[in-house]
Amino acid sequence: MSQHQNEVASPSLPAQLLHHVSRRRQRFYGVIAFALILLAAATFIYGGFATGLDLTSYVPRPKAPLPPANPGADAGAVDAAPGANGANSKNAPATTTHTDSGAKSGPTTTTQDSGAKVGDDSQQPTDAPDFQVQPGIPPKIWQIMLPKTDDKSKEDFIADPKILSETPSWLAMNPDYQYTLVGHRGGEEFVRKHFGHNPRILEAYTHMPNVGMKSDLLRYLLLSAEGGVYTDTDTVALRPIDEWVPEQFRGKAAVVVGIEFDRRDGPAWVDISHWVQFCQWTIAASPGHPVFDKMVDRVLYSLDQLALEHGVPFTELKKLDSFEVMNSTGPAAWTDVVWAQLQEFDNSLTDIKNLSYMEEPRLYGDVVVLPIDGFGMGQPHSESTDDGTIPPDALVKHLFNGSWRGDKKKRKIQPSQ
Repeated sequence: MSQHQNEVASPSLPAQLLHHVSRRRQRFYGVIAFALILLAAATFIYGGFATGLDLTSYVPRPKAPLPPANPGADAGAVDAAPGANGANSKNAPATTTHTDSGAKSGPTTTTQDSGAKVGDDSQQPTDAPDFQVQPGIPPKIWQIMLPKTDDKSKEDFIADPKILSETPSWLAMNPDYQYTLVGHRGGEEFVRKHFGHNPRILEAYTHMPNVGMKSDLLRYLLLSAEGGVYTDTDTVALRPIDEWVPEQFRGKAAVVVGIEFDRRDGPAWVDISHWVQFCQWTIAASPGHPVFDKMVDRVLYSLDQLALEHGVPFTELKKLDSFEVMNSTGPAAWTDVVWAQLQEFDNSLTDIKNLSYMEEPRLYGDVVVLPIDGFGMGQPHSESTDDGTIPPDALVKHLFNGSWRGDKKKRKIQPSQ
């Protein structure tokens, strides 16, 4: 082969360098493209970066599998945050606080003994929780009184004092408990103070479609951050909070919930989707219990589901039916979350019917579950005591005024035909 032919076959040094640089550039661009694809996929799967994207109309991936939405709903009065207390806490001087006005009354000096039994349970003990929450319920009582969404001036809202006609029963029964009535301004300040670092929670609370849903979310946030007892303004205290937790469970209980409805061998009810349903007109809890984190996640998830179903961001939702309210923030959703929490504590719970026919309080992990008369006496179902007497294990009576609905009619639950 001639020297001329060799020179043609072998590329010159500049050409070789150009070829080498071109290949490196291609590989570099390929890496960049691959990284962008991974970033886009991660953003789509996990809902984006909380501080960089507007996710108000996006359904985020839940942190844990959520229970399916249940048809039907229960109409517990949602005008005030439920609360409950364990009997193991130390009492502190009581201060009466209205968070809209900031007025405080002096400490109450009356004291009372605690320690009465509320029941027994032969099925103890159950599995202990994997996380640590300090047992005992702080001596705090919370109620909520929010203006309706159509009020012209929420800041100047003043409710009819008759709404609080049952509140003295809570003060008299629990003289050394701090009582707080949370209003519009106080609710917003509380959420911003304790949850302002989470824009999703802040936006959800600020733009709730109706006052009932806002009250629902606020009660979970109050108990999550501060603990204590949350109870609706249309509830009557029948026993001191220090007697709510049975003696054998004291030092173990961090949450107290009550059964609202137990179908037992009766018919289905048109506005209750569960065989057994928990009320949320009264709840007691230690602060920081994970059941409230899960409930807040459920609320945010439900709002995004409603946005998809209605085809608008949840901030633009105007009117929702009773089912949608109950199953997104109310007792139907609360039952899903509490039931899932109980199953984490006790894997022998395979069906919510396992809680049917409960006659005495039970402890699952650190959650005390009360039978029907605990928080739900006076109802025409579930073998609730409804003969005008007050049974010995009744702790709270709910009057079902349902002020969040915008009317004065009491709720009437009817069997389905």
